[in-house]
Amino acid sequence: MARGDQRVSSSDNSDDSGSTSSGTSHSSTSSGSPHSESVTWSSSPSAVSAIRDALIVHSSAGALRLVLQQLTLRDEGAAVGSHEVIDGIVDVEGNLVVVPLAEAVRADPAASSALDAALARLRAEISAVLGSAPDSLEVVIDADRTRRVFVVLTMEISPADVTGPPPHPALHDGRHHIVHHAPALDELRDRMAPPPPGLLARLRGVLARGAPRDR
Repeated sequence: MARGDQRVSSSDNSDDSGSTSSGTSHSSTSSGSPHSESVTWSSSPSAVSAIRDALIVHSSAGALRLVLQQLTLRDEGAAVGSHEVIDGIVDVEGNLVVVPLAEAVRADPAASSALDAALARLRAEISAVLGSAPDSLEVVIDADRTRRVFVVLTMEISPADVTGPPPHPALHDGRHHIVHHAPALDELRDRMAPPPPGLLARLRGVLARGAPRDR
């Protein structure tokens, strides 16, 4: 059973110029301790942009959302390993589908190295502000350039907790996002869809289909 003692969210609607705007807090899965309240903070846009750059080269064209989560695994409080998820979420004929990316990203030495460097920068910033490294670090990057970072400072989650089934509530992979955030993903898909052709384009299409073909 996971126990989160403090969760901090960073919402970044930044572009590549580095501008940042604050966002809303993320729902907490913690035990309700005095330090479990979700708050909003601003993280380094450059670090999150670097994470995006490392992932995007291995994502599917038209991906709606990229999700990265790293969990520290513990046994009776002692760190015994880590668990990493890197997923893309795409639309396939109206259905939201998870595309695992971790294997492809980690098999690419350049992308893997760039990702680790960017994550180290982000963790260093979090540690500098909050005083410790997070046990859960989640980065969510949407197709509209919205970027969000969620952290849980202390979480007791074991290796067995992440193997499932059922999926542990602390595991925020692509499937979790589809199950719990489908309306937001549907709205994102609709916003990112290309506009329908205008009247002139439709008329041209009709004329092209009706034109006689040369024999």
